[in-house]
Amino acid sequence: MKIKAFQFSIILLILGVISIFVPSVVFADGHETEGEISQELEVVTEELEVAKEELEQVTATIKNLEEELEVTEAKSEKEMLELKVEEEKPGVSGWFQIDIDSLGSYFLIGASHPVGGISIASNIYVNPDHNGKKVGEFDLGVTLPVIKGDISLALQPMVGIGFDYAGADGPDALFPQVFAFLNAPNITFFHWTIASLYSPFGEAGEIITHTTSEENVEHGTIPLSDVIYTRNFLTYSLNETIAIGPQFELLTSLDNMGEPINLNFGVRFNIGYGKANTLGIYVGYETEKMEDDTGLTGRMNFTRFW
Repeated sequence: MKIKAFQFSIILLILGVISIFVPSVVFADGHETEGEISQELEVVTEELEVAKEELEQVTATIKNLEEELEVTEAKSEKEMLELKVEEEKPGVSGWFQIDIDSLGSYFLIGASHPVGGISIASNIYVNPDHNGKKVGEFDLGVTLPVIKGDISLALQPMVGIGFDYAGADGPDALFPQVFAFLNAPNITFFHWTIASLYSPFGEAGEIITHTTSEENVEHGTIPLSDVIYTRNFLTYSLNETIAIGPQFELLTSLDNMGEPINLNFGVRFNIGYGKANTLGIYVGYETEKMEDDTGLTGRMNFTRFW
């Protein structure tokens, strides 16, 4: 019994020691772990603060970029709009043409100037040997759009004044005239009527003709105070290069409209000579021809547009 009591005492002592030592160790380890966690939390908190600042900087940068992008897009849109307006704004267009026909070799230069919503048309005609005269003519008018779209029609009334630069006694003629331009898919119609008025200046003009009268055979000319001329052709585009169609021309005296001085008809070819270049060839038959003539007549011209 004494041994058991002694053993029991020893066991109680051991349990007492354990009860005192173990909680201290556990408590110490708990405090140590809590300290480590606190330090880690502080580190994580600092990192979060740094990340937050970086995020704010990135957000500010993105906002600045968005503002700059909006400004750039606005400027680009404005520039594109200004460019579109500039492209749509009509500019000065022009053309140059050189011809050879019964009047000899001559050339014309013309242009259209947009002024206040309308188009002012002008051109000069220069012929150093127009029936023995050194002719210069200046025409001025306006282009009137009648129909716009895929099918367009424009009228161009003009009035011109002519000079004979062989002497110093000009001007010598007035030239009221009208053009009509009709354009449709693959189809072009051209009309031109011009009156040559010499009587306002008190002198008769002279025009070479191809009539059968003995007077014309002898002199080659017929005196006319005033004449009127018309040219009309209609062409159909076979492709991007060639257009073909009928042409009709008439020259008559205003004193006797019933008797033509020249009347011819035939076929016209328009041939594309590159961008904005056209070669025109007209082959016609003259009804008012001299007895020994074949009647074959025509015209060639080259036109450049810009």
